[in-house]
This record gives sequence, C-alpha cells and structure tokens, in this order.
Amino acid sequence: MLQRQADQPLYIQLADQVADDIRVGVYAAGSKVPSVRKLAGQRGVSISTVTQAYAWLEDQGWITAKPQSGYFVRSDTAPDFSNVPPLSQGDEPRDVTKAEFINQMLAQINRPATVNLGAAIPHISWLPQRALQTHIQKVSRFQAADVLDYMFSPGLEDLRSQIAVRMRDVGVRSTADDIVVTHGCAEALTLCLRAVTEPGDLVAVESPCYYGFLQIANMLGLKIIEIPTDPQQGISIDALKLALQQWPIKAIEVSSRYSNPTGSSIPTANQKQLVALASEYQVPVIEDDIYGDIGFPTPRSHFQPLNSVLKTHDKEGWVLYCSSFSKTVAAGLRVGWCVPGRWRKKVMERQTFTTFSAASLSQYAMLSYLQNGHYDRHLRQFRAKAAANMQRFVQAIRQYFPEGTKINEPAGGFILWLSLPPGVSAMDLHYQALEHSIIVVPGDLFSNTEHFSNYLRLSTAVPWTEEIDQAIKKLGKLVADQIKKLPASL
Repeated sequence: MLQRQADQPLYIQLADQVADDIRVGVYAAGSKVPSVRKLAGQRGVSISTVTQAYAWLEDQGWITAKPQSGYFVRSDTAPDFSNVPPLSQGDEPRDVTKAEFINQMLAQINRPATVNLGAAIPHISWLPQRALQTHIQKVSRFQAADVLDYMFSPGLEDLRSQIAVRMRDVGVRSTADDIVVTHGCAEALTLCLRAVTEPGDLVAVESPCYYGFLQIANMLGLKIIEIPTDPQQGISIDALKLALQQWPIKAIEVSSRYSNPTGSSIPTANQKQLVALASEYQVPVIEDDIYGDIGFPTPRSHFQPLNSVLKTHDKEGWVLYCSSFSKTVAAGLRVGWCVPGRWRKKVMERQTFTTFSAASLSQYAMLSYLQNGHYDRHLRQFRAKAAANMQRFVQAIRQYFPEGTKINEPAGGFILWLSLPPGVSAMDLHYQALEHSIIVVPGDLFSNTEHFSNYLRLSTAVPWTEEIDQAIKKLGKLVADQIKKLPASL
C-alpha cells in the first residue's frame, strides 16, 4: 500500500512512483500502463487517486490517453542524454577580463522590452504582492520605531531564528547565532568572499558560472580558474581535485542546486566528496543556493529535487552557505543570508563597516510573512508554476529551434541553458532579438573564456502566453537564418 507523506498529496506520490517505473523502463515507450482499476488494487488506493495521478502524469507529458483503450507511455518521455549540452572544458587561471563587457550587456538585458527572457527574476504575478503589502503595512504601523531605526549585523534575531528553522529542511542544524542577514544573496557572496580571500588570490568556479560572481571577483582583484562542469550534475569533482593539487586555490565557489546558468544540481554523493576535498585541502567553499527552494514537485525531471546542500555535510565549518528570498518572494526586499561558519566574525566585521545590515523594514516585513506560514503555501504554488512553465518552454524550443539545439532540463529553478548548433553566435542572436523587442542572454557572459559563444540562457519565470510562444518561434527562426549563412564546411 502507498505510504502517505505529510508534504505531498497521495496522488502526487503515486504519480512519482509510476514516473520512476517509466524512467527505468518498467513501462516502455508506447506501452500501456495499468488500468485505473488495476493500479488502484495494486497500490491500495482509491480509483479517484489513480485518476488524479494519471491526469497529472498526462499534464506533465509522461503518458497520453487513448479513447476506450486506456493510458500509454508517450514515445518522447525517456530522457535523451545525447541532446543535453556537453561537459564544459574549464581553463587555466586568469584575471577576470569581461567585467566591462558584462556591464554593457546588463544595460541591454535590463532595458524595457515586449518579451524579456533575460532577467533572472520571476514575473510580478508570480510573487505574493498582496500578502507582502499587508505585512509591510502591519509592521510599519505597529513597529514604526523599529523599522525606521538602524539595523546592525548580524540582523534581526527573530528573522534569523526563522531562517534557522528553514535550514533544517536541508539537514543543516544551525541557530540564529550562526546566521548573518544580508542585503540579498549578492552581499552574502561578497562578504564571504572578502572574508576568505585577499586581492590576487585564486578562486575555483564552475564553468560556466553566474556572471555576478565574475563581477564580484573582478571588484575584489581576484583571479579565477574555471573547472569543467556537467550541465546536469554540476562541477567535476575529479577536475576540481586535480586543480587543487596543481594550483594555490584559496576558495571554491559553486551552486549546489539549480545552478545559474546551467540548472545543474550536485548529487548528494558528489556533495559529500566536494566537502571532503575542502576539508582535505583546507579550502573554504562558498555555496550559492539562491534557487534551492524552487525544486519541482513533479515527477517530470530526470533527477529528483535535492533535499541536501553542501552545508548539510559540513562538519568542520569549511562551507559558507549563501541564499536569499529574492527569487521566490521579492527581489526588491533585498533579504538574504549566509551561514559563514568559522568566518562569521569576519563577515560581520565587513558588513558592519559597509552596509550595517539589510534594511530594517525589509527584515521586519519578511519576519512577519514567515511567522504567518505564508511562505510554504506560496512555495507550493510557485514550484508548480515553475515546473509547468519550464515544460512549455522546452516543448516550444523543441518545436521551433533547428536540429542541433541541445537543452538541459533542470529539476528546479527557472533557468534554461541552450547549446545552439555549431557556428551560431548567441551574441548576434541577442542583438537580432533586440530588434524584435525580445531579450535573451548570450552564454559569453557566464565565462571568462570564449567557450560558450553558441550558448544561450533563457528565464522561464514569465506567464505563458501566445506572445511568448511567438517569441520562441522568432528566436528559432533567427537561429535557422544564421545557420543558412554559415560556410558549407560548418
């Protein structure tokens, strides 16, 4: 009989199990799955539960219904790993050379457009506007003296306690005293990097990596070495170990779940190996988990959402964990946090003499929102939207983009990483798309090398409309037009 879990409806649990059976080949592509009545008897659930599970699986693209025949596994449900972007190449240590270029591109990405698929923030309709307005008004009225006063590092204690409780979801046992509230995740990353490095130091990063981190490294006068990274399983542990043996690396920066831009997630076994390497070589790891709360609740992903992070396995304090509520609640609140371990004192010192802490009003409003239990309800809806929207984008890209386009389908977040056919310039595509009031981000921004000139990042956190569908179609045509102009030898 199916065992009920408190965090998932029974029909979702059943759908997960059927999807797993499809994934491992119990039910082959094109074959019939058990009838509703038969599966209900096999799993000890009601016919209604099975009907809901099959409807969910059909919505997510695993099965299709045939009138008077039953449900059948769709022929395109099996993951095609040959159509996934390849492992990146990595590179030698070097200065950050693209800072000015990134600034110029950001000015383009953030400008108004009819369809903006470049900015990695959710559409306003995805966010809990009314609830936040209520809590901002509440704390402004009843705690005016507090919200209008300075807030100092490490931040509001009750908010830190709430965050500590949430950290238990990924197996991190921390208290309010372990946490520093920051002005978004960007400040958390900056403070942690400043705490563990000096100008001229070498930092190992994923390749590709978040362009904001490249900017931070440049600002602090650091060198970087890009480590080969798999778009599904994250940074190569073997390549990282080799780099640690060869180079005087002073810090490692990685995203453990739903990385920007690849969407990769580091499997639990690899997480443990990475933390062990950090301990062996006594090198701090700065962990960016800003998308961690957006694991998909559906069985559609090739890899199941992770419920652990690097910090979960950190027994010696080598991992400095960073995150924020910017991607799920409101970017403008600028409420992030870090768990800096043995570097907590240094982080607090650097924050105290720069920003003091995140804004008082933001911290009190976020605390009120969390205390009322709104966040978990919002997350359930947000995750479902993100999962469904991701599949709409993937299906449209497969329909409209030319052969040779490769897509990584993440198990969470709202970022898609595309490898375009050889010879296609993502930078040219960016400027061509701007002429049609469509914004996309070329892969060049995410590396200090030239390895990703034919890669593209799309943000999928926008309501799906006919306008979005036509924008994807236009992008596919622009790619096809580029291919037509390539030399025959390519």
